[in-house]
Amino acid sequence: MIFGRLAWIAGVACIAAAVAVQLVPVERTNPPSLGTLAAPPEIEATLKRACYDCHSSATRWPWYSHVAPVSWLVVRDVNLGRKEVNFSAWGRYYPVTRRRKLEWIGRALRDGKMPPWNYRLMHPDARLTAADQAALEQWVEAALATPSTERSK
Repeated sequence: MIFGRLAWIAGVACIAAAVAVQLVPVERTNPPSLGTLAAPPEIEATLKRACYDCHSSATRWPWYSHVAPVSWLVVRDVNLGRKEVNFSAWGRYYPVTRRRKLEWIGRALRDGKMPPWNYRLMHPDARLTAADQAALEQWVEAALATPSTERSK
């Protein structure tokens, strides 16, 4: 009898905690673009499909990004992604910074780290085909081989 009452109280407490945690605010923003990436249309389309949700200011916030505690993880991942490479700020990067970021992109593609498995799980359209990956790697190599002194486009 006492066990049943304790289980009921614990259940109510868990539900109350789950509801209360939804009240914790999470900042989901899409700041304005600060100069975009100049890439061929097919590369741009692949990047938008597979990368922009975390690596640009054009994030599409899915329904689960509004449900705590998952929302906290999504916002953290987007903020980390934008910090590493932000295609919406590409035109503002100095050439040396662009080069470093292109090298990072190339490494992440070769190592199969981007897009991450947990993102691909929820976004099957973000999966890169062998052709997508080859095109992105060729684009990175070509961009690294082209000296650029312009600061923005």
